[in-house]
Amino acid sequence: MNIDFKYKDEQDKCYGLTGVAMSAVIWDVENLISAICLDSDAFQSIKYTPQLLVDGNPEISPRKVLEINVEKYRLTMGMILSNILCRTYVLDAKFINHKTKQNILEYFVKEGNNECSLERDEVEDIFNKNYDYLSRIFSHPEVQKIAHDFANKLSDCRTLSQSEIIEALQALNML
Repeated sequence: MNIDFKYKDEQDKCYGLTGVAMSAVIWDVENLISAICLDSDAFQSIKYTPQLLVDGNPEISPRKVLEINVEKYRLTMGMILSNILCRTYVLDAKFINHKTKQNILEYFVKEGNNECSLERDEVEDIFNKNYDYLSRIFSHPEVQKIAHDFANKLSDCRTLSQSEIIEALQALNML
């Protein structure tokens, strides 16, 4: 299995977007997503609120800016991993093999270095924590049921607002 961020079809895209929405709710940052639109281009399907964008406020110390950027990187990594894991674990009912996991890690090592000047070991630490946590979540049968329900709702409605996303995924908070 090679890492491929491209969606195979609309159903694959729907489950990928479901994973992103679920990760936002899991980490209690659902306020970062203002809407999801299945009919938009792949990179335009999720509308983010301005809080996720990098803030160039000159009043913030460089150290604090780095901390904020690393946290945003961690969240972004988690959203991308959730996209991949929801598509793989929930839609395809498969697991990711070691080689594919390493390819995904290599992608994040490059991104972490480019975006935050992180060293490989720093990225590996963030990646392993995210990957292990999200793997446990997306392999859970109740979470998979919630994912299927959300994907069906997204497929039917085509666009979901922030409040609709939160309402549709409120069952995650009960687990």
